[in-house]
Amino acid sequence: MKSIAINNKEFYALVKEGYTVVDVRTQGEDTITGLYFNSAINIPYPKVINSASKTFPDKNSKLIFICNYGQRSSLTAKEYQKMGYSNVFVLSSGLYNLK
Repeated sequence: MKSIAINNKEFYALVKEGYTVVDVRTQGEDTITGLYFNSAINIPYPKVINSASKTFPDKNSKLIFICNYGQRSSLTAKEYQKMGYSNVFVLSSGLYNLK
């Protein structure tokens, strides 16, 4: 498996390229830090894993998973890789450290 962790600079570059940002935090938790970019969608963990093929039927979907500290998003990205998704990344620092 290829490396899926990206830093803040890589995150912004991929967002510019059109990657979909998937916030895996729970509802309510997703308002703690807020999201400052409009392209993010919220699908809480573990629902994001259980609904993968329905939500993102194209295994070439360009996805970046985010959460507060990078733990749940990392688990999610690894599961997506196991399911055959090839363009998945995780913001390793999490939202609390995004600048």
